[in-house]
Formats: sequence, C-alpha cells, structure tokens
Amino acid sequence: MEITATCLLFCFVCLQITLLIALINSRLRKSKYYLDEQLPFISILIPARNESNNILACLQSINALDYPLNKLEVLVGNDDSTDDTETLILQFIDKKTQFKLINIKEKLGKAHAKANVLANLMQQSKGSIVFVTDADIAVKPSWIKALLPHFEDSKIGIVSGSTIVQSNHLFGQLQGMDWLYFSGLLVGFDYLGLKSTAVGNNMAFTREAYWATGGYENFDFSVTEDFKLFTEIRAKGYESINLMEYSSLNTSKPQNTFWQFLHQRKRWLIGAQQLPLIWKAIFALFASFYPLLIVLAIFNLKNALTLWLCKIVLQTVIQSFLAIRIKYKLHLMALILFELYTIFITFSNIIFFFLPIKMVWKQRTY
Repeated sequence: MEITATCLLFCFVCLQITLLIALINSRLRKSKYYLDEQLPFISILIPARNESNNILACLQSINALDYPLNKLEVLVGNDDSTDDTETLILQFIDKKTQFKLINIKEKLGKAHAKANVLANLMQQSKGSIVFVTDADIAVKPSWIKALLPHFEDSKIGIVSGSTIVQSNHLFGQLQGMDWLYFSGLLVGFDYLGLKSTAVGNNMAFTREAYWATGGYENFDFSVTEDFKLFTEIRAKGYESINLMEYSSLNTSKPQNTFWQFLHQRKRWLIGAQQLPLIWKAIFALFASFYPLLIVLAIFNLKNALTLWLCKIVLQTVIQSFLAIRIKYKLHLMALILFELYTIFITFSNIIFFFLPIKMVWKQRTY
C-alpha cells in the first residue's frame, strides 16, 4: 500500500512538472493585422436563460469589439427566460442593427436546453466562422481578431480560448485560481497533443466544420454541449487548438453560493466521463491525490509531507507563470488559502457527485 501510494503521488508530481514545461515551451501567436476588406463575415452566438444580472455587461463587451460592424452579426437566443432578460436585451440592441434577439420556441431534433438554443441560432446565422460565448461572460475587444488567424489553416475546425473568473470576494478569487490552473492544464496538454475539449464560453468554429457534423440537432444529448461539439468536429477529421493568452481571454463571474458551485462541478464531472481514457486517468490521479496522501502519511509521514510540499510549490509556480502570461492579478489571501480550498472541494465534489442528487443548471434539472 505504501509503495503504491508513493508511486502514484510521484506520478502526480511528474505530471505537474510536465505541465509546467509544456506551458513554458508553448508559444504565443502574435495577432495578425488584417485590412477590413480582408476580414470574413462572422456570427456571434449568445445563449441566454434568466441572465438579467449579467446580460448587459456581456452585450456591452460585445458591442466594444474591434471588428467592423458590417462584417458581423450577434444572435442572442432567449431560452425561455422568466426574468427581465428579454426586456434588457431589447432595450440594449435598439438601433444596433448588428444585434438580433431570437426567442427560442422550436425544439430541433435531439437538441435540448443550451444545445437547442445553439442549434436554432446556427440555423439563422450567416457567418463563415462562428464565435460562441455565454451571457455571463465579458469578452475583450481583441477577442475575434485573436482567434481568427488560427483558421488560416484549413485543417483547423475549432479553436478555443480560455476563460478566467474575476471577483472581489475571497470565494470568487479562489474559484479564479482554480480556473487558472484548470485552463493551464487544458492548454499545456493540448500542446503535448492530448486534446481534451473546447471551452463553451470562449470558442469559435468554421461553418463548414459545424455542418459536417450535422449540427446539435443530430447529437445525442450531453450536459457539456461544448465537449460534444468538440468531439464531433474532431471525429470529422478537423484539428483543434486550445489557447491561453491575454488577447483572447474572456472573464466570468464566480458561482456565488457553494450549492451552485457543487452543481457546476457535478456538470463538469458528468461531461468528463466521456473523455478519452488518458484524460480519465489524469483526472483520476488529480482526484485521488489527497486520499493517497493520507494513506502514505500513515506509513511514512516524511515522504508524504515531501511530496505534498512538491505539489504545492509546483502548483504555485504554474499559477504564477500563467497569471503573468495573461496579466491576471493573484490575490495574496487566495494564494495562501488555495491548498486548503483545493482539499475541501476535492472531497466535497467526490461526495456530491455520488450522492443521488440531480444536477441543476440554469434553473433546469438533469
């Protein structure tokens, strides 16, 4: 038991070292300058359900994009909202011809919930390249032009930027550090050729690649619709890219309550069950770190403390490196408490995942 725990914990530390080396060696691509007449017509899709607290900030950021108005359309899908989302959207887009509100009434094929919204919006979109974000996200003015150059390679079907949580309160700041590390994990291993998923609130794909799959209306339902589209596009022979750079970085608000947080993570874990075996092994190693550490501490406290310290140091170095790279502010108290936060959420997520409690997301039960 001691040898097994030691070997697995050592593998975890080696995995962190590999991730750090991959992130250091990954190269940021300089944004390419385009003349306006060279830019393609694009579509931006924004699903929205009961987002009255967030939608205006999202639309304001979209309205500030550095992209010619005559070369884009913004389709906002109102997914049966019961609050003031529709009213706020209509007030904001008044006299802004590039925006269009679409109230989702029709269910298309197998599509359900957010996937059905995207399926409906795609039916009405015209762009040769389609960008997707969520109603609780703020995008940078450079978002479109930062992702666009990657589609010059005709083999690329889908490109995903990164999203980070920004908050003024401690729980939100801890979530931000969590997202920072997780985004680095996706990008680092993407660089090594281990493809995982696209980030549904910061992704773009070609119209050609999307329709090659038949669209969301032909997919079996998944609570992680971004991962489903990612796998379907890659299954058609297209390549993908995951990025983590300042110019294409989107920002999100944190989950305000621990209950919402648990449901968010349960949704992610449900989606992760569809990942390839290698990714399941990686996430299993992450999830089992602390149980293995406890086991090792029973037999050899010194080795357990040494491996734990290695993990904390490497984790902090990775987060600091990424924070510098994307100009993200690390808060001292969050940095100090992050390991305790990680321990608590690891066990909480494992317990909540196996409890017979249905996952609730956007006021829908799954």
